[in-house]
Amino acid sequence: MSSRVGLAPALAIGLLALTASAAAHHGAGLFEPEKKVTHVGTVTEFQFVNPHVLVYWSVTGDDGKELVWSGELTSPNRLARMEGAAKWHKDILKPGDRVTIEGHPARNGAPAMNITKIVDGDGNVLIQ
Repeated sequence: MSSRVGLAPALAIGLLALTASAAAHHGAGLFEPEKKVTHVGTVTEFQFVNPHVLVYWSVTGDDGKELVWSGELTSPNRLARMEGAAKWHKDILKPGDRVTIEGHPARNGAPAMNITKIVDGDGNVLIQ
């Protein structure tokens, strides 16, 4: 019986910890919502994975050096089910694809963003 008594508080603490981490994860605090940046670059990697789809692309900086940026979108399921957007799937972007990507940059100055728009090399809007 005593093991059951100890189990309830442990489960409650675990549930609270999961709830707090989920709320922190979905906060927009990492990015600057009042700023937008746009890059024209080349996809280096594309991950159609949970919890967020990830895009990595290379751009040439003002100093002439290549810099790889990363960006996140919503979940693969939400992207695949969106109406009015491209039909998202694991092969929609491939390394070497030219893209224009717009979004909110990271607050800490890292080459990362919350993506709000992607246009492929043919001018097709993949998400907006």
